[in-house]
Amino acid sequence: MKPTLDQAEFLFKRFPEKTLREWAEDWEMSHENVRLMKIKLGLPTSKKVAYDSEIARQIVEFIREGKGTINTARTYEHYNFGKVTFTNWMKDNPSLARDVEIAEAQALEKKLNPTHKRCATTGEYLPVSEFYKDKNTLDGYSVRSKKVVKEMARKYYYDRNVTEPTVTEKICSGVPELGPIDTKYFAKNTRSATGLQTYSKKFQGLYQKYLRQDIDNAFEKAKEETLSYFQDLGITPK
Repeated sequence: MKPTLDQAEFLFKRFPEKTLREWAEDWEMSHENVRLMKIKLGLPTSKKVAYDSEIARQIVEFIREGKGTINTARTYEHYNFGKVTFTNWMKDNPSLARDVEIAEAQALEKKLNPTHKRCATTGEYLPVSEFYKDKNTLDGYSVRSKKVVKEMARKYYYDRNVTEPTVTEKICSGVPELGPIDTKYFAKNTRSATGLQTYSKKFQGLYQKYLRQDIDNAFEKAKEETLSYFQDLGITPK
């Protein structure tokens, strides 16, 4: 629960070692709001942390591996300081600033041209060949592995249960030149988004018959006869 300013002042002075992040968690408020409370009370918002070359090296490697940047909170989650302290270290140590700049460039190159990546669903670290290409992502690959995408598609297909057609007309994939035709010419399919089969009943029946007869041009023959059937009904190619 958010304290009053008087309560906050008492607690800040009683427990000076606590960080802004810890107060934010205790009071269920943002890190920034805690910082503003300290400013209003005239209290320091951070304590100076002495430069530690080993910790600085760890953070640089964390950035180089693409796990975070100097701006992300997770970069500092294992340390008792945050971005402000680290950027001050960089200002005081030009060599550290150069190391961070190089690490950021290497992380970006790795992100743009990866050999492996982590699946957003399973967390598995896999070769990029296990991901579909996706022009909408930074690295050109989907965020989920092929295996996960296939499982999601299969689950979606088998969980779907469309009991009644969702459209009044539909194009038969066997004779698309007819354009949309009445749904009465299609058999139902509860796992289809429309609740109907892909092919019209006429085309489907003819196609399956010619396949059973092992006719080479089964599709074309079924198409020709289906067009003729619909023309007799007054339905002609658009």
